[in-house]
Amino acid sequence: MLAGDEANLTDWLRDNPAAIAAYLTENLHENDLSRAQAALRLVVTAQNVQILARDAGLRRDALYRTFGGRIDPQISRVLKLFEAVNVRPDVVPVSGADGAQVATHLSQALACTDPADAIRALSAVVKSLNVTALALELGIMRTTVYKTFGGSVDPQLGRVLNLFRALQVKFTVVPVPAKVRPPRPKLGRPPKRLGRPQ
Repeated sequence: MLAGDEANLTDWLRDNPAAIAAYLTENLHENDLSRAQAALRLVVTAQNVQILARDAGLRRDALYRTFGGRIDPQISRVLKLFEAVNVRPDVVPVSGADGAQVATHLSQALACTDPADAIRALSAVVKSLNVTALALELGIMRTTVYKTFGGSVDPQLGRVLNLFRALQVKFTVVPVPAKVRPPRPKLGRPPKRLGRPQ
């Protein structure tokens, strides 16, 4: 992507939940981690990071580190980011796949307002499946599936995308009405006071 294209894209994504939802849906539909990381990085870059960190309940340096594109973010932080930019995840079956019931359960799991509840609900969905067959599909041991999706570990987005690929479902992102939040601080430094304090 050219620098000019990225600048236009960040302008389009700034404080625009409908644009963010469309952009993330386009970049998450293949369950490709590198493409998802790049899209999440651009969404974060397009926002006022100080306000975004406040709304996501994360420190600013943690936000940069998590969504800088170098690490695989935990699903709880992705869900916090989604809430902060006024979008929510939804899960749909890949076209031609027979995963409507699983997609509905996963959508309900990820719709929880508390990320810890979403992780536990995701765990319940995984445990309701044939875990042995799922482990074979994922190419990992059954104990690793239980450990990753046991409800006590915050799985990384890459593991969730691998799970989605195995289940033949994908993310879509939809905008939600903006929540009432504290007002944004004015940009720039406060003006200097003239004179000495008494």
